[in-house]
Amino acid sequence: MRGSHMTKYRILVADDEEIILRILSRELKNEGYLVDAVSDGEEACKKVQANRYDAAVLDIRMPKKDGIQVLNHIKSITPETIVVIMTAFGTIDNAVETMKKGAYDYITKPFDNNDLLLKIRQAFTIKEKIGQLVGGADDLDVDLVGESRELARLKEKIQKIKDLDTTVLLTGESGTGKSLVAKVIHQAGNRKEEPFIHINCATLPANLMESELFGHEKGAFTGALESKKGKFELAGKGTIFLDEISTLTPSLQAKLLNVLQEKKMERIGGSRSIAVNARIIAATNEILEDLVRRRVFREDLYYRINVVTLECPPLRYRQEDIEPLARYFLNKINKKLGKNVVNISPEVMCILRNYDWPGNIRELENTLESAIALANGDTLHEDDLPLRISSKVKNQNVLEVQDNRPGMLEIQEIEAIKRVLAKYKGHREKAAQELGISRRTLQYKLKKYDLL
Repeated sequence: MRGSHMTKYRILVADDEEIILRILSRELKNEGYLVDAVSDGEEACKKVQANRYDAAVLDIRMPKKDGIQVLNHIKSITPETIVVIMTAFGTIDNAVETMKKGAYDYITKPFDNNDLLLKIRQAFTIKEKIGQLVGGADDLDVDLVGESRELARLKEKIQKIKDLDTTVLLTGESGTGKSLVAKVIHQAGNRKEEPFIHINCATLPANLMESELFGHEKGAFTGALESKKGKFELAGKGTIFLDEISTLTPSLQAKLLNVLQEKKMERIGGSRSIAVNARIIAATNEILEDLVRRRVFREDLYYRINVVTLECPPLRYRQEDIEPLARYFLNKINKKLGKNVVNISPEVMCILRNYDWPGNIRELENTLESAIALANGDTLHEDDLPLRISSKVKNQNVLEVQDNRPGMLEIQEIEAIKRVLAKYKGHREKAAQELGISRRTLQYKLKKYDLL
């Protein structure tokens, strides 16, 4: 074998042309990769459900499901999987469409097999280098971009818990980067060579979610035509990240509690006990204590997952991070869209810094992607921004000169919180209503100012 050192990588190949499928499979196997080959998009999606792939090579036009649908499916389950798209219709539009949706690269048919192999080798080389960087003790900055005190505190906590086997609960509003924090914990710790499995608990109905988490045996239910490993098995000795854990049904909460207590599980329809060795990281944008009080979330499960809690702060409390994040996204989006927007005008940066970002980091990235896509030159101008953002900032008069003496706003905020809490004798819900903020925001401020 020419590349037996690469056998750790597993690749899915999907193409409805049998001769291409056969040749590609042979060439990739000769390079030392493990290869699964399928001839339609639906079969590709089934393979992705049952296995973890390091890369996928997909034809853009296939029966049942096309390459873009399969790409979307892959990215929803394992965002880190490298995807190369094959197309006989190699237009810029097709390329941009797949790259926007997360494809690493595309190649136009007919192609030289060596060109495709080179793309895959380069992708894995980059992936390995990033893994080495992120795995280092001082390399959390690779992914967690920013300079704020809040982010610095979060990084310090990650350093303390990255090698522990304890369960971690990530809290914070939608879009604050909980998924990214989970990945950083995994990549910085001693499990970084093992799989990282991300599952969004809100994406599937309960019966499908049970199979997704725990797997099933052949014949366990109608449609179970073959045995399937669940995410806990696929995670091995790595990390399983349960996003939006608050959406799990009571029955699934009970099964998860049993896994946490016993460190083992059974597939649906099976009787064999399977050891669970993965570290569990959970995330929620809800206040779980409230759900426990309302008997929506199990109290015993809450205490099991709430061993270590990391709060992901909202972007409006990390104003110092907005400019470095904007620069980071500028570079990332330019590569994604094939653009060359290298500058952000002072007016645009001022608007970005003063907008309150209810959608947090995700909203900032989406806003910049929209602006960069519309930009004509090499600089982002105010006209490139969505009107809802620039007009809201101007209406708030935030572009006017303000009193920026260090600590003045914080002092005023602390006094206001103390005054309203005293008025309502510590009742946080009433205090939050009077302050015009959510209870979660009040909780965050109490922690931030050490008022608990």
